Amino acid sequence: MPKHVQDKLSFDTRLMEIYLTGIQSEVEAKLRRVAKFREQMRKIDAMGGRTDRQARQHVGRALTKQVEVMLETNAEVRDTLEELLKAAKAVLADLERPEI
Repeated sequence: MPKHVQDKLSFDTRLMEIYLTGIQSEVEAKLRRVAKFREQMRKIDAMGGRTDRQARQHVGRALTKQVEVMLETNAEVRDTLEELLKAAKAVLADLERPEI
């Protein structure tokens, strides 16, 4: 395989690794957010009628904010997945080059 093709293939596979690391990081962060969300839901259940309405509403607003953050993260993960797809297609193109 010519050096320039090998260099391009190496670059494209390294780029894929970077995208995968980013996706993994975002997914792990999302799992932490889901755990925090569950914790907040338990607080609402535990409060029952024993606490004032403002305290329950505060927790409810925190839940809403957490979902908004997870939605933003989802958009970031989608963007990264689209970049990963482009990199994977570049690797395939590298491998399909006639000089290989």
